[in-house]
Amino acid sequence: MTTETHAPPTSEAQEPTARRVPKAARATKAQKASAAPLTVGGTPRADLLPPEVRAAYKGKGVVRMLVILAVMVAVVVAGAVGFATIGSITSQAVLQLERDRSLDLLARQLDYTEARQIANEVDAAIAARAVGTATEIDWRAYLDEVSSTLPDGVSLTKLVITPVVASEGGGEGAAIAENPLQQAAVATITITATSVTVPDVEAWFDDLAGITGFAGIAPPATVAGSPAAGYVVGLQLLVNDEAYLLRFQNDEEK
Repeated sequence: MTTETHAPPTSEAQEPTARRVPKAARATKAQKASAAPLTVGGTPRADLLPPEVRAAYKGKGVVRMLVILAVMVAVVVAGAVGFATIGSITSQAVLQLERDRSLDLLARQLDYTEARQIANEVDAAIAARAVGTATEIDWRAYLDEVSSTLPDGVSLTKLVITPVVASEGGGEGAAIAENPLQQAAVATITITATSVTVPDVEAWFDDLAGITGFAGIAPPATVAGSPAAGYVVGLQLLVNDEAYLLRFQNDEEK
């Protein structure tokens, strides 16, 4: 009968295969252990916090930063809104002040309404006076000026003053004004004079040309008579707008 003998298992055979560590890994761990400083008598520390708690703790820091950022944004927005509100209130206050000033000015103007009406009436009266006297001629002074030109021995016997009014209806004044051979005139003076001797009509006409507002002599100028009966001179003196007094024109311009 044959007896089988088995060799005792070695220590390597007794270890599970899963627990076997390569020699290279064991050498690396040994190097790290020898490189790490050895602290003797230090405070013992142990991190017993679960990973979830540590992750939540780190998340709180992020949340805290986000909250701070949100607060800063809210402060900036609130400041901008406050600044805009203050600007709007200031603008409204200035606008209201200007409105009050305008209302005050209107109220003051109402106080002077009567004075303005009187001033307007005065202006209207001044304008009417200027228009009414625009064609005014001092005939007394003007006829004295005409008389001063009479030659010696000649005396005036009749004077007829006729205003020249140019109108479409015709008439003597219109005919004189529309005569292209005569200068423009605003009035005519029909003069009748007598003389014992034959008057020097040409010299008289020269003197008449020097009076104010002289516009010419309308033809014909006549001289009729005899040495026994005397001579009669008839002429028509034309007067232009230079004879106007214009007393109130300066007042109207003011």
